[in-house]
Amino acid sequence: MNDDARLMFKVADLALASLNGTLDDMGLRQLEELLENNPLAVEYFQSILWTCVGLNSMEGIVSLRQVKEGVLDREFWDTLSVEEKEAQKIELAEPEPDRQPLRTDVRPKPAPTVSKFSIYSLLLSSAALIFLIVYAYFVSINGGIEVATLTDSLHARWADTKKPLPVGTRLTTGKEWFLLREGYVKLLFDNQTRVVIESPAEFRIAAENQIDLRYGKVYSAVPNEAIGFSVATPNARIIDIGTEFGVLAEVDGNTQLYVLKGKTMLLAASNSHKVKMEVSEGTAKKIFGHQGEVSDIECRPDCFARDIHSKTQWIWRGQQTICLADLVGGGNGFGTGKSLTGIDPVTGQPAQEMIQTRTSTNTYRPVSFNPYVDGVFVPDGKTRQIVSSQGHLFEECPPTSGECFNNIIRAERDIRSQIIQGTPASGSSAVPCLLMHANAGITFDLQAIRSLFPGVRIRSFRTKAGIEKGALRPETINADFWILVDGKLRYQKRQVKERILFPVEIELSETDRFLTLVTTDGGDPERRMIGNFAYPAIDSDWCMFAEPVLVLQ
Repeated sequence: MNDDARLMFKVADLALASLNGTLDDMGLRQLEELLENNPLAVEYFQSILWTCVGLNSMEGIVSLRQVKEGVLDREFWDTLSVEEKEAQKIELAEPEPDRQPLRTDVRPKPAPTVSKFSIYSLLLSSAALIFLIVYAYFVSINGGIEVATLTDSLHARWADTKKPLPVGTRLTTGKEWFLLREGYVKLLFDNQTRVVIESPAEFRIAAENQIDLRYGKVYSAVPNEAIGFSVATPNARIIDIGTEFGVLAEVDGNTQLYVLKGKTMLLAASNSHKVKMEVSEGTAKKIFGHQGEVSDIECRPDCFARDIHSKTQWIWRGQQTICLADLVGGGNGFGTGKSLTGIDPVTGQPAQEMIQTRTSTNTYRPVSFNPYVDGVFVPDGKTRQIVSSQGHLFEECPPTSGECFNNIIRAERDIRSQIIQGTPASGSSAVPCLLMHANAGITFDLQAIRSLFPGVRIRSFRTKAGIEKGALRPETINADFWILVDGKLRYQKRQVKERILFPVEIELSETDRFLTLVTTDGGDPERRMIGNFAYPAIDSDWCMFAEPVLVLQ
């Protein structure tokens, strides 16, 4: 590609970005420098503008409505006219004459002849190239190019019931507006921008990097390679500068912008007021109607659905923790699990509360019905203690009676009256807890949980481990607590004989796969005589993990 062709493509790229309103300050300065210093760039720029005018007059390419919406708005042409009148003239230096005397004895070479046809062909080729560039630009906005895929939906109901949009539908640019009456949908643009739309919402795909939103909620996570992605509402345009941001277009014409990561460029205008500002991470703005006035509002990170997962029926609004007790109860990690339900450590099957003592062999039981739980077991420590489907071993597991009581259950418990290392617990009256009466073990699949949250890191596991205050006989309490990661012991608390809780937090890396929680009977004899009664080794070992959560970053 020669220098002229490179110049043409550069001018075309900057000019079209300017027409679309996505040209940043750096690009604007580049365009201005080219036009000030290069007459050929001015010619290309003029050709692009006149090509746009021609396309604008072609039926079906750019409608008058789209002109009003900013593709080729009146304000642009007025500004261009003013710039043309006020622009400083470019003085071209006259070439210096050749001061050497002419030699009359040398016959001058005849000037080379250039075919008019060649000149016309060159001009027509350049014009055709410019036309194709601009035409492709307008077709991408209006002509139905596939640019995104509907990758998931949750309880979605569309206005046009005769034309549902199933998962996998390819979405095209154009004039068609979609009305989502109920539910949520997730889109993945070809440039890897992830978008979640929350009903009620009316939107369309304006271009390969733009959504138009009449009303509703849109959350966008834009990767670095897609910087420039924008969301346009009736009174504003928000342009990404490497961000995650949410836009709420209200029915009354107001727009709310929440920037949760990075920053955006906010553009808003009215007849008498224009706004162009950067909005940074952790801040939010409200743009009022068509007045273009902008005010600060509270940035609420949980205002938008950032991701959805139809198979597990969960909606992620930026919560910072995932509750493992809720997952055991069949929930989505955010409070939808059922109380007093869980998993039988003897069989690996769904179960409810069972007030019964059982004996089990030392067998690791895969859990097939819950994708986030790898397996369960009743530890006896007398043979190799397998703690994962990949064969990880719990080398430090002590010998136990091999008995268990109840199942591994999700429940709510009031821990305010319990002691946490000498300090009364605070918080709500009931918190989610994982009840694991000794002897019991459960292993969570961290990789399966990570798959729910693209781009989100599991930073740590946090809980309060200890004995329930409801343990019947304090004199028989004696239990051990163990936490392992990929079979490696990361925490232990042995010979716990009081109804207290111990705060625990364990850092997790991206390579950690399996998190295992284990309770054992403290090494008590299988039968203990207290008074005239014999009690098993696990009597009153009411172990629990209060508020067991994965902390997200």
